Amino acid sequence: MLAHTCYLRDPRVRREAEALAETGFDIHVISLAEKTPQGAPAPRLTQVNGVWVHRLPISRKRASLVRYFFEYFATCVLGGLALTWMHLRSRLDVVHIHNMPDILVMAALVPRFTGARVILDVHDPMPELFMSWDQRASNRLLVGMLRIQERISCAFAHQVVSVNESMRDNLEAKGVPKEKIFILNNFPDQRLFPLRDPSEVWPRSRDALVLLYCGTITEHYDLSLAVRAIAQLAGEIPVRLRLVGEGNKVQDVLGLATALGVGDRIEHLGLVPIDRVRDEMKNADIGISCHRAGVFGDLYFSTKIIEYLTQGLPVLAPRTKTIGKYLPEDALFYFEPGDEKALADRLRFMWENEGEVHARLNNARRVLPNLSWQAERERFISYYQHVIARQADAEPQGSSLAAEPSTKPRF
Repeated sequence: MLAHTCYLRDPRVRREAEALAETGFDIHVISLAEKTPQGAPAPRLTQVNGVWVHRLPISRKRASLVRYFFEYFATCVLGGLALTWMHLRSRLDVVHIHNMPDILVMAALVPRFTGARVILDVHDPMPELFMSWDQRASNRLLVGMLRIQERISCAFAHQVVSVNESMRDNLEAKGVPKEKIFILNNFPDQRLFPLRDPSEVWPRSRDALVLLYCGTITEHYDLSLAVRAIAQLAGEIPVRLRLVGEGNKVQDVLGLATALGVGDRIEHLGLVPIDRVRDEMKNADIGISCHRAGVFGDLYFSTKIIEYLTQGLPVLAPRTKTIGKYLPEDALFYFEPGDEKALADRLRFMWENEGEVHARLNNARRVLPNLSWQAERERFISYYQHVIARQADAEPQGSSLAAEPSTKPRF
């Protein structure tokens, strides 16, 4: 696997890699430089839960588009060299590329044309994501270029994996053959987020209604909406907001809270290790998502919403297309996207109707068993066994690049 990501902090890449390793496959992941949970630089080569992790000398930084392009280019070149070296040394059966960018799939050029199957795992649709960041007409050329690289990348890959049914529809509309697409829903791992019974008393205290947001703090995840709703309820409901995560809009959100006179009601905890996130959820009353609607937002599914529900937190979320496909109206407290008044009204309704909060949590718990990594894992293993079988069928008799062929499929 090759991914422009920090392996230890990327749940989807880790889940896929570790599931295959547990099944007996020989898995190698090429990723970016990162730090251990203790703050020390992570080793360039190490084994994590049966997965060999190879770290490139590239650090991920949230900065300008130029920096992103540099990181993508460097990951493609250095990752491509690493994949080629691995393939020539001991042949790879499958190369699995995680976007962004899609064009990172070209790092698998040598393995692909010497027998390996190539999978492109589309976490995010790049053209739609960029359009959600910047809708100026002057960037139509860049959006067009992103669409071209997306089309080329999907055509280059033997198989395309993506994250939800809306993304399947999106890819099919762009010309990717239906039989080429496999959907691996991005649901949480119940080993990290075991089902927890909701508290019998809600909220935990009438002195504070604690909202929790876990995730990236950027333009798309519009936390300013929550800040403005809290300001509307000042003096009426003692709402507090805890932010877990980082992003380029952290200071904007905190500055807005100060300007609206609610700065003391917002707490930014920064990055929290994934195995400690559920502890933060235990100390909150409501999980919240403020993602925007639009070309990207309607394709987006928030894994954090499911994680909140597993920990007994009622959820406030915008009523967007993909969320509505998976979670019914009576399981969440939906509000209209981008509408701070609607968000404030839903908070007021929850504060005044504890019985409805418990009812919706109970409704959500009925669908949760089907919205977990455990429910997806066996499908994923079966899919990979099918890919391996197709790779073996396509293998010319007697061909091999490996000096010492492995007895296990290699990725």
